Amino acid sequence: MNFNQPWRTPGITEVRYEVILPGQYAVALLERDWAGLVSDYQRFTAPDDPLDQALRALEWPEPARALVDPVAAPRILAFFAHELLLRWFDDGLPAGPGFVLNSVEETGMADTDVYLAGHARPHDPRVSYVYQDV
Repeated sequence: MNFNQPWRTPGITEVRYEVILPGQYAVALLERDWAGLVSDYQRFTAPDDPLDQALRALEWPEPARALVDPVAAPRILAFFAHELLLRWFDDGLPAGPGFVLNSVEETGMADTDVYLAGHARPHDPRVSYVYQDV
């Protein structure tokens, strides 16, 4: 993953990606850091932060309940998108043909699963790897 860094190699072709991850995977991952996230928001109020507003409005829900809320879910997924992708796909070089993800531009729920979309580029061993594939 090469999140939100400009491609430094000329001629890079970007492609759009869409990923659907199991909802239960997202809940399990969120539960690992949820208490700390909620504690931080409770201690350090951020009234202009949309995620803070959504969690407060739901009176500090557990991850499973937050992900079914149409306002909170996209905000939570945007906050955790990188971590969700990193843990699902890993952050190493592709072993064969693959893609290097660079952004998450859409987040939401697809029924009970997580939907993430953004831009990537095909992995190409000939591309300079300085801050691009590692």
